[in-house]
Formats: sequence, structure tokens, C-alpha cells
Amino acid sequence: MDRNEIFNTIVAIINKSLPSPVSVSLEDDLREDIGLDSIGFVELGTGLEEIYQIDIDDADLEGFKTVEEVVNAVINSPTYA
Repeated sequence: MDRNEIFNTIVAIINKSLPSPVSVSLEDDLREDIGLDSIGFVELGTGLEEIYQIDIDDADLEGFKTVEEVVNAVINSPTYA
């Protein structure tokens, strides 16, 4: 999977956790621009773990500021194939 596919998957997971879908870019702040709350972060982490078979600590996940940081975390995960 390439970077763009990972981004699109993350956007889909994010939009599933929101009341209505939003337009998302790599630079968007997960909290400020997108409005992701703590439940949204948990759903994002669970979705990433299920799809990519990676482990992302909840504390690490909530430390991510932008969508790009989440994409990079997936790509750089030692368990990402």
C-alpha cells in the first residue's frame, strides 16, 4: 500500500467516527480542524490496528497532531508490512 492509499484509509476511519464526513488533508489538525475527540482517537487506533496489523499505543495516538503524523506512524511502524 502506498502513502496515498494509507491516507485514504485514515480519512475513511476518521469520517466513520464523525457525525458527518469532512474533507481532510495531510496538514489538518486532528482536534482543531477535524474535531476528533477521545472516542474518535480510540476508533482511529482500533481501525489502524485491524487494517494494518500494527500496534499503536493509545497515548502515542492521542499525541499525534496532524493526519500526516498518523500516516507516518503507520508507514514507520515496525509491524507494518
